[in-house]
Amino acid sequence: MRDGLDEDLYHRVAEYTEIGAFSDAEKLAAETAERFHGDHEALIEDDDYWHRMKAMFSDREILELLTLIGFCIGAGRTLALLDIANDCELNLTRDP
Repeated sequence: MRDGLDEDLYHRVAEYTEIGAFSDAEKLAAETAERFHGDHEALIEDDDYWHRMKAMFSDREILELLTLIGFCIGAGRTLALLDIANDCELNLTRDP
């Protein structure tokens, strides 16, 4: 998303297939995150999925996407396990 997510869209990301606000690449990335989180091993044998991924992303982009998703899932689970997920305030502005 070139302009980022506004607050309403942020709260509707789970509806990425229905709301028409995301590009095909963004929808496929969101699908990847959902499937990676739910049953990553099912992705191995899904030829249709890999065909769509390779048509949309380069090998390097696929590696970066899957690595980022894996990192975010792992980090989120670690923070939840240690019960520190909400200890840090989020800077919701575009300013660094």
